[in-house]
Amino acid sequence: MNAVREQCLHERLRQARKAIGLTQKELEEASGIPQNTISRIELGKNPEISTRTLTALALALNISADYLLGLKDEPD
Repeated sequence: MNAVREQCLHERLRQARKAIGLTQKELEEASGIPQNTISRIELGKNPEISTRTLTALALALNISADYLLGLKDEPD
């Protein structure tokens, strides 16, 4: 994953989570992804994100994985 996508991912994840009013802990409960992993992703400190993690976060936030990756401009 290149730096542009990493930047988009961590920013878009934080924005999407906050847009629906979830804490990182609530996103953990909804996605099954540990809060410390979510925090590291949002801080840009987790450059390798598995497909499972990406899919779980996108489903929990009701947005597309392509949006999180910066491949689409719209979250649907």
